[in-house]
Amino acid sequence: MRRFSIGLFWLLIIFLSIPFIQGQEKPASSGEIYDSAVGHFDQGRYQKAIEAFSQLIQSFPTSRLVSYAHYMTGQSFLMMEKYGEAARTFEYYLKTYPEGDRVKESERGLKMATEKSGPENRIGGTGMETGPTPGKPKKAEEKAPSPGPATRDASEPQYAKRRICAQISYIDGRSLVEVEKRIKELKNSGVDTLIFRVFQNRGDPIYKFVRARHQEGVYFETEQAPVVDDILGKIAEIARRNGLDLFAWMTTRHATYGIEKQTDHRSRNYHFETKKMEIGRGLNLFHPDVLQRLEGLFRDLGRYSIDGILFQDDLILRHNEDFSADANKAFLKEFGYSPHPDIFYIDPYRSESGKYYVKGYTEQFWTWANWKNRQLMGVAERLMAAARESNPKLQFAINLYFEAVLNDSNGVAWFSQTLPGAIKKGFDYYAIMAYHRQAMKGREIGLKESIDLMAEAAGKAVKAAGDPSRVLMKVWILDWKSNEAVGYELAPQKEIGEVLERILEQGEVSLAFVPYLHQFPLHQFKGKWSGTKKSSE
Repeated sequence: MRRFSIGLFWLLIIFLSIPFIQGQEKPASSGEIYDSAVGHFDQGRYQKAIEAFSQLIQSFPTSRLVSYAHYMTGQSFLMMEKYGEAARTFEYYLKTYPEGDRVKESERGLKMATEKSGPENRIGGTGMETGPTPGKPKKAEEKAPSPGPATRDASEPQYAKRRICAQISYIDGRSLVEVEKRIKELKNSGVDTLIFRVFQNRGDPIYKFVRARHQEGVYFETEQAPVVDDILGKIAEIARRNGLDLFAWMTTRHATYGIEKQTDHRSRNYHFETKKMEIGRGLNLFHPDVLQRLEGLFRDLGRYSIDGILFQDDLILRHNEDFSADANKAFLKEFGYSPHPDIFYIDPYRSESGKYYVKGYTEQFWTWANWKNRQLMGVAERLMAAARESNPKLQFAINLYFEAVLNDSNGVAWFSQTLPGAIKKGFDYYAIMAYHRQAMKGREIGLKESIDLMAEAAGKAVKAAGDPSRVLMKVWILDWKSNEAVGYELAPQKEIGEVLERILEQGEVSLAFVPYLHQFPLHQFKGKWSGTKKSSE
């Protein structure tokens, strides 16, 4: 009976799609139809996506894209909250393509759809599938309802998929075909997740395979910022086709694209030498228009078929930021006095390098710095909620400086950032920037001592997070001086191997290799992490 219902279900979809097929004057290829369907899905037009996927299934039954079309149809039903249809579609995929690329994803989709369905609508239930609720019909183009607060209860243990990531700031490829070749190489090296840069700051290398309309902006469709080129959907499809998850790597405070001249939208920094306030590089996150714009950016980003978003390391405020009028007003309202450099810093001085430091901080400074930390985490919470309006299943990672993990006081003073503050907001991953060569340079220490620091940061993060998989240790594989792969001229496996060995002694953490370099022999390190037992997903 179930087999008959599944067949009838697909016949109904194909029948409903016939007018759509006949209406085309020039037949499109299977790839064009699939790309069009994915485009509808990425923009939240799930009913149109289903129609297009059905057209592909009907017109090109032998195409290798048919299995993906079935899977994406299930995802479309899931996003529309039509859980009965989603469950049947995923079940069909699992029975028809038991060796398919989307088996695990379909199993998760089937489980989710079954759990979301009422008892009478589950697979194997006795009730009939229900249609839309009587009354005002729900349009397919409407956004999925917000899943509620973006935070999680930190008192309950959260378990995440252990990830092996390549963070891509640039990829060597003049076409999408060449890009996919590189991505296949990453897959074969043991990578299961891509972290892809979706912003373009002035001075950053522009991807060779794009048609750049602007020198800075973003790589996804939005009205909130200049669009360099809308390529994220294509990268997402390449990732899906090769069985990889995709996180979009996105800026916050440095997303000044297109509003550089709006000085009221910028932060204010105290200059120790002139003893005056200057316009900062970053955005003023206390301005309501800035927050609204960032929410729009993340909402648009969430419409793409990505698995998560990584907050860039610009979601910080250094010890001389932000003295903007909006920030001062908000602080005054809460604490009854205005923030001012004269009451914060103890004996500022200029070092031999020309940089300014302070010998200490006052009690008022610590109040201000901790307040800024709470405000930044509040902004992150709002942006996560905005993105999840489009995609409730999105996961989030936040970049954290290793100094902030090692010492809460340094973290809150230098960056207005702490690991405990981030954990309270329930991010899925805590991305520790374990850049050992940076530590060697900044602290003027040797290789062994710097690696020990990274291991210490990993251990503290694992203990605080509870689940090692949620700790994403970012290993820097680029030499700070030569801009070549670490140890490339000698034996990269030795230095990076030592870093990985010490980090993995702290637990089965997730890993990210930063930045992706084609020349780096990543495949040589697969044994370093694959020999450990996988964490619960």
